[in-house]
Amino acid sequence: MRFAWIAGVGHALIGGVVFFMTLHPLRDALEPHALDLIKVASAWQALQGLVLMIAATATRARLSAMLIAGGTAIAAAMLYYIIFSGNRPPYIVIAPIGGAISFAGWIGLLLTKPQFLK
Repeated sequence: MRFAWIAGVGHALIGGVVFFMTLHPLRDALEPHALDLIKVASAWQALQGLVLMIAATATRARLSAMLIAGGTAIAAAMLYYIIFSGNRPPYIVIAPIGGAISFAGWIGLLLTKPQFLK
């Protein structure tokens, strides 16, 4: 589950840094709606990173970890692209699909027995 650990740390780091940047550098650079959106996106990404780190140490759910990591990467990247570029591409539906993939990973975790309950 090294992949889940590395992906979790990466998501938590990126989400945490972006969220921290909303305090000063991004607060003045973005309009209020975009600032709210980036706060939600970065907090969600950091939370998903923590879930991946826990899953890496407490379960053997490789597929669930891959779904959470991939879905989070897709959704967060799309949201960051929209916020920082100002473009709303026609393929904006990709962000909700990434979220749905991530939630499928959560359902997989729900069905997985934790290692400490053996």
